[in-house]
Amino acid sequence: MTEDPGPDRVVDTLTGECVRLLPIDSMEVFLPGLKLERYPAVTEEGPALESFETGRDIAVDDLSAAMSRWPGYVDRMAGLGFAAVSALPMRAEDEIVGAITFLSTRSAVLSREDRRLGQALADVATWCLLQQRELRHYRTLSEQLQTALDSRIIIEQAKGVLAERAGVGVTAAFQRMRAFARSTNRKLADVAHGVVDGTLDTEEFLRRRRR
Repeated sequence: MTEDPGPDRVVDTLTGECVRLLPIDSMEVFLPGLKLERYPAVTEEGPALESFETGRDIAVDDLSAAMSRWPGYVDRMAGLGFAAVSALPMRAEDEIVGAITFLSTRSAVLSREDRRLGQALADVATWCLLQQRELRHYRTLSEQLQTALDSRIIIEQAKGVLAERAGVGVTAAFQRMRAFARSTNRKLADVAHGVVDGTLDTEEFLRRRRR
């Protein structure tokens, strides 16, 4: 992909392609490892959870025979008209982020070729999702670093401004700003902004110092 489509779009594309290319009637995506808003990870039982926890393929050609294995899940799927299920882990190297479940109204499991195709589609989607997770992490880190840098710059500017106005050294100016921020329960960067843009009366620092 040449653009960042967003995790929901990746999963939507995976779902659409699987339904289009494989002999299935529906599918479900289970992604507890990524916590996507549109794909909740809450499930108490079923082939997807089992595939996720074990890292193994699951194939059941007759759901009714798995009632003791997943009673609630089988009851729900049977009520929707499904008779067979297959599940594949969504894995990249040693990390398993979820699983996909293929559902069929016919009592038959997918062929080996179809399962290989389904796994290939799941693998591509998994790599895309993990790359997006890394990108979001680095973007967040970059924003945090930029915020910290901006705060440092404004604090240095405020130290110079206050030092000149109060006739003290920059170290003393910084100590006064820090003490003022603590005593008024404000962020140091906010106090520095007020000093630089003139919205904070620097006489406050002098009066507090004289006390």
